[in-house]
Amino acid sequence: MVGKRRKKALHKDFWQEIRKSRARFISIFCIVALGVAFFSGIQASSPDMRLSGDDYYNEVQLMDLKIVGTLGLTEDDIEAVRAVDGVESAEGAYCTDVICGEERQKVLHIESVNQNVNQLTVTEGRLPQKSGECFLDSAFASGQGYEIGSTIKMRQDKDSRLLNTETYTVVGLGKSPLYISFNRGNTTVGSGEVNGFAYVLPEDFDQEVFTQIYILAHGTDKVISYTDAYDNLVESLQERVEGIEKERCQLRYNEIMSEAQDKIADAEKELADGRKEADKELADASKKLSDGEKEIRDGKKELEDGRKKLADAKEELADGKKQLEDARAQLADGRTQISSAREQAADGQAQLETAQEKLDDGWSQYNAGKKQYEEGKAEFDKAKQQIEAGKQKIADGRAGLEQKQKELTDGIAQVTSGQTAVDAQITQLEGQIAQIQAGLEQLAGVEEQLGAAQAAKEQALGAVQAAQQNVNSAQAAYDEAQQKAEAGELSEEELAVYEQALNEAQGQLSAADSALNEAQAAVDACQQAVSQKAELENKLSAAQAGLSQAQSSKTELAAALESLKAGQTTIDQSRTQMDSESAKLAAGEKELASNEKTLTASRKKLDASLQKLQSGQAELDANRARLEAAQAEIAANEQKLSSGEAEIAANEKKLSDGEKEIRENEQKLKDSEKKLKDAEKELEDGKKEYQDGKKEAEDEIRDGEQKINDAKEELNDIKEPEWIITDRNSLPEYSDYGDNADRIKSIGEVFPVIFFLVAALISLTTMTRMVEEQRTQIGTMKALGYKKMDIASKYLNYAFLATAGGSVAGILIGEKMLPYIIIKAYGMMYHNVSNNLQIHYEWKYALTASIAALICTVGATIISCRQALAETPAALMRPPAPKEGKQIFLERIPILWKHLNFTWKSSLRNLFRYKKRLFMTVFGIAGSMALMLVGYGIQDSISDIVNLQYKNLQHYDGTIIADDDAAETDKKALIKELDQNSKLDHYTKIQLSKLTAPNGKANLSVYVYVPENLKNFQKDVTLRNRITKEQYELTDEGAAVSEKTAALLDLKAGDELILKKDDREYRTKIAVITENYAGHYVYMTPKVYEDVFGEEPDYEDIVFLVRDEYKDQTEEIGQKIMESPAVLSISYTASTMEMVNRMLSTLGIVVVVLIVSAGMLAFVVLYNLNNINITERQRELATLKVLGFFDKEVSQYVLRENIILTAVGILFGAVFGIGLHRYIIVTVEVDAVMFGRNIRPVSFVYCALLTCVFSAIVNLFMHKKLKKINMVESLKSVE
Repeated sequence: MVGKRRKKALHKDFWQEIRKSRARFISIFCIVALGVAFFSGIQASSPDMRLSGDDYYNEVQLMDLKIVGTLGLTEDDIEAVRAVDGVESAEGAYCTDVICGEERQKVLHIESVNQNVNQLTVTEGRLPQKSGECFLDSAFASGQGYEIGSTIKMRQDKDSRLLNTETYTVVGLGKSPLYISFNRGNTTVGSGEVNGFAYVLPEDFDQEVFTQIYILAHGTDKVISYTDAYDNLVESLQERVEGIEKERCQLRYNEIMSEAQDKIADAEKELADGRKEADKELADASKKLSDGEKEIRDGKKELEDGRKKLADAKEELADGKKQLEDARAQLADGRTQISSAREQAADGQAQLETAQEKLDDGWSQYNAGKKQYEEGKAEFDKAKQQIEAGKQKIADGRAGLEQKQKELTDGIAQVTSGQTAVDAQITQLEGQIAQIQAGLEQLAGVEEQLGAAQAAKEQALGAVQAAQQNVNSAQAAYDEAQQKAEAGELSEEELAVYEQALNEAQGQLSAADSALNEAQAAVDACQQAVSQKAELENKLSAAQAGLSQAQSSKTELAAALESLKAGQTTIDQSRTQMDSESAKLAAGEKELASNEKTLTASRKKLDASLQKLQSGQAELDANRARLEAAQAEIAANEQKLSSGEAEIAANEKKLSDGEKEIRENEQKLKDSEKKLKDAEKELEDGKKEYQDGKKEAEDEIRDGEQKINDAKEELNDIKEPEWIITDRNSLPEYSDYGDNADRIKSIGEVFPVIFFLVAALISLTTMTRMVEEQRTQIGTMKALGYKKMDIASKYLNYAFLATAGGSVAGILIGEKMLPYIIIKAYGMMYHNVSNNLQIHYEWKYALTASIAALICTVGATIISCRQALAETPAALMRPPAPKEGKQIFLERIPILWKHLNFTWKSSLRNLFRYKKRLFMTVFGIAGSMALMLVGYGIQDSISDIVNLQYKNLQHYDGTIIADDDAAETDKKALIKELDQNSKLDHYTKIQLSKLTAPNGKANLSVYVYVPENLKNFQKDVTLRNRITKEQYELTDEGAAVSEKTAALLDLKAGDELILKKDDREYRTKIAVITENYAGHYVYMTPKVYEDVFGEEPDYEDIVFLVRDEYKDQTEEIGQKIMESPAVLSISYTASTMEMVNRMLSTLGIVVVVLIVSAGMLAFVVLYNLNNINITERQRELATLKVLGFFDKEVSQYVLRENIILTAVGILFGAVFGIGLHRYIIVTVEVDAVMFGRNIRPVSFVYCALLTCVFSAIVNLFMHKKLKKINMVESLKSVE
């Protein structure tokens, strides 16, 4: 029975302890919650980022592998890939890069719409459904002003026209999984940088073969992207696909060779046909020469015949004169008939023109009427649409009013019901208050009764002790008497007297025990009454608070009811207005019906007029055709008459000239002899021309044969095709997303651990102080017979409940909120992923943090309880002896110590007297300060690298990537163009080759940079020491290696760097280690390069620097340079800076989370430690008040210590923060990037100010607590 009461008392004391030390309990709860939330939340963010990315990739069916063939890919290739084990699906696709835009030319990457892979996300519009439609990059569209319905004109390279049409209509906007961020990649057209993407239907590509194949791997839905399981799955599939590459490429090669050989055979056939045709033409020319010789012989014969014909001509001349007279008579009759026909045709023409004028007037009237009708029809349609819209608007408005009326009616009913409930609650609370007050009146004097009962109990206890002494004395006397009786010294009657005295003493002891039990029962009853009174007082406060709240709710409900009634008035007014609008619409509909009838009548009239005009026009056209036929006949007859007259005149002239001709024929015969001689000479010239033509034909045949031979050589030079197989890492920003997840993981491995350690140590201190503070209670309970385990259970349960509760809260909040904030922050850059949040509880991190917190707090409690319970109850019930005052360090400096007043001296002595408190406070403040400084430092280190890399170290504005296959003339033309470009400050030809450096089992990719002109190199790149800022020159003593590269390879100046090229290793001496933040660079002079690799540098690439006044035209200058056939692409420094800034900017929100969390920890730490400090020194502070110290002076006495400790903590935190920042920066860096090592001075200021602000807020709270200390506490007995 006693054990149950004790357990019940312990249980009750446990909950009372939580209520009394609410601030301590909440502080432990909050510190543990912060530590667990931050530890598990940051740790869980990295896997949640991967899960979110993987969920998006699975949703859009992002390709796992991509195949690009150097000679294209066929349907057979796709089928072969589908047959590979592990391939879920394979789909062919087309792509090309084009230029769009007029003023600012932009490069678009055009892809064909896929069926099952790389599903697009439509944010506006739809996907293309027919040729000439395109789906456009939403980011590009917003930047360039394109919208749904816009037209895009695309310009293709003349040598690679892959699209059937170059004008497209935008029908949809959205995103592609191939571009999860802003980077769109590089290209060989335009400025060298892809600005956006677009998708068209496959039939818009004029291609016989595919440009690429996208592959989905089987089983990727069971693994997570960015994990070894996914990488191994894809790598194994890639190896199997590579296994069929050789066979498929050989088949493709054979196919191309066969087609090329067929074309060459056709060309050879065409050449043979040309040779045959040339031979034929030459044979014809030879025949013509033979014919010419024959014509000369025939000419001589004709000369003889001409003399004979001259005699016959004289006889024909006489017959011609007679025929000429007959023809003149016939011509006179024809002239008379033609004059009559002309008069009739003129009359018909006049009638036709009159009719045409009338018809034209009719057409004008018809067109005017038609225009008026169309205008009326348009106005009618517009009015009809307005009326329909008005009717729809009124219908929607009425529906909205009905909905609002329903909501208003429901609201009024709810408010009325609420008022009834509140009135009932008020009545109930008032009754409860009256009952509680009556109960309190009954228990009014219970404290005095408890005092009296306790006094009676002490008196009874004294009586018991006295009775016990009497019993002991009687027992001793009886025992002695019994010994004497046995010895015969006393009689039995005398022994019976002693026995009676013993029995009386025992009876008095029993009576005293009964009285003591009754007194104890009275004390227990009084104590229970006191507890009941406290509970009634709490219930009274709660009931009064509930009554106040109910009355406030009643007032609010009344106001709400008035507001709802006002809403009813508004609805009624809206109904009236809608009725008025409905009436107006009815009138408009009547007017519209009337106008429709008028338009119908007008239309009928127009149709009748049109039919009549068309009939008249047809008749007029028929008459005009007949008239024109008559005029044509007259003109023909007149022509015949004119021809006859001309013929007569010609015959007359012939007759007159006949005689003259006869006289001249003899002379002509002489001339013919001369012409025959000229013909013979012309024949000789023809023979020479024949020989020239024959030579020209032979030359053309020889050229054709040479072209065929060249084609055969080119065919022989065609290399066997190869497949370029890449995975998702080739996509822009895909691997960067995984790197960012790794950065978060790296931060989570370091920063939260420090954060958690500070929180755990403070919790440990709090529980240790609590046990030490309650030594007296522990001693009392131990003296009353409580077991050690029962006593310790109170503190263990206290620590367990606070820690477990904080851990649960931290897990629930931290593993949901922090990953959400971080992933959403990265969603600003990786916009495609942010809509697929996958946030799960990572129990391994949660349990790790929770168990660690429990070990710290519960373990510290066990140790403290064990130490306390090892002492005796008497030692525990006395407070520990105060620490001996010792001379502190400052007292040994008289000049300083003498100038301090009493309060300062007292504060300083207190600080050094309680070294444990000093250490914990300084440690807590320094830890929080260091964590905040690390947050600011990470931001400083990350934000600086872009400016440091691309402004302070690399100064050039762009890199020209040359085409290795370009002709030498094109390369020389490019250099000439650069020399003549006045907007360039200078340019430098370089060799930029990507090699590898062995780094253990892995290889490190490095860029070997060799400038042709070392003087220009000093303008392009600055080599310097990061710490001393000493600048270096690139000399022939060795290579300059970037700092990050040297650190990863564990090299220093003077060591040898090993580089691998074409599976051979080369060694070079490291002359200097230079500052560099992005990428791995090895700078060499041409001589060093030649000494190392045994060959001269091949300066294929070019870096250029634009003049300052033309910096804003860098992209336009690059586009002009890209026009050269020798240029493959251009990489702009500004674009690289923008991309890196976007990538690093997302860490900003993570840094904010770090800073805010560290600030919250600082506040909780300061509050907790100060609260403990004041609680422990409550008697001391109360004594100061009794001695006459004012509240302000007492606050200054205590808070002065806080200010000193805060200042010291800030100094130690700054030093600790610098080291921690350096460690974290080195930890979170990826191989290709080196973050800055500096922390800006302003960051120190911000952290110190935040810490001071938190300290000031805590001091304000502590001042209020100090004012509440009761001075009577100092007068109570310590014992």
